Amino acid sequence: MAKRRAQGALEYLITYGWAILIIVIIGGALFALGVFNPSTWGSNKRATGFSSIQVSDWKINSTGLNLVVANKFGDTINVTNVSVALTGVSGLCWQNSSGSLLTSDGSATLPSTGTNLCLPSPYAAGKTYSATVQIYFTAGSLTHVDTGTLTSKYE
Repeated sequence: MAKRRAQGALEYLITYGWAILIIVIIGGALFALGVFNPSTWGSNKRATGFSSIQVSDWKINSTGLNLVVANKFGDTINVTNVSVALTGVSGLCWQNSSGSLLTSDGSATLPSTGTNLCLPSPYAAGKTYSATVQIYFTAGSLTHVDTGTLTSKYE
């Protein structure tokens, strides 16, 4: 009688062992295919850190950087300056000192009409970059700065 219980227990353990082995193999295959990589599911474009101004779209290419911004400050603001520093590139990469008046919940496109646009050498379309952006604006008589990070690919 004890022999039969031992055989039943052994068959039970072997069955579950095979099931666990198959699950591990499938998990390894999914991992190798990149299913568990967050960048596979999310967008390649990320804007983080901004609070008063929302950067809804941007594009960087060999001619410059264009930003589409929206006012989330709650009052009319005047964007006075935008500076961008690309990770891995020394110095200021772009500056736009032309004013853009944004009403509450208004939006505007800020083109790279400023100075000092610098791109990594050699410029490679499709390569991922990270840029620290500082947007200076005035509301009433006070000057504010909103800082964030943009991550995307060169287009």
